[in-house]
Amino acid sequence: MICILGCNAQKKSPSFIQDSLDYYITEGLKDWNIPGLSIAIVKDGKTVVMKGYGVRDIETKEPVDENTLFMIASNSKLFTGTALAQLEYNEKLSLDDKVGKYLKGYTLYDKNTSELVTIRDLLSHHLGTRTFQGDFVFWNSNLGRQQIINRMKLLKPSEIFRQS
Repeated sequence: MICILGCNAQKKSPSFIQDSLDYYITEGLKDWNIPGLSIAIVKDGKTVVMKGYGVRDIETKEPVDENTLFMIASNSKLFTGTALAQLEYNEKLSLDDKVGKYLKGYTLYDKNTSELVTIRDLLSHHLGTRTFQGDFVFWNSNLGRQQIINRMKLLKPSEIFRQS
């Protein structure tokens, strides 16, 4: 009997999701004065919740749904860093691997830096460029990922590699 209850409990969503998630998010929107958000909760490779809350536009009051796209800015670094840390943990790569191992032809302004730069260097922003130096160079362009990677060599560092 205990085993059956335990097995059945795993098939259901956690109680927090069943009875408090909507309340928690709705209150959070009010408390933080956030117009809207969307959320996805994935457990064991299966989507448990995918839903929008609030509005995507404060003037038109158009609602947020599970397909609303948001500009996430630097939050993508969190996801990228977490994914890379998981890959390192699973021994699929090392943060000390050279970037060129995965991005063939990756070059920076300086040839020596190009040969030395690691995944860790990219994650910790130690290429020698100033804060925001390259952030807006390709902003809102129609350039593809490979075109942006190819243009990294145009950003002349103003500081010393791995020191700033």
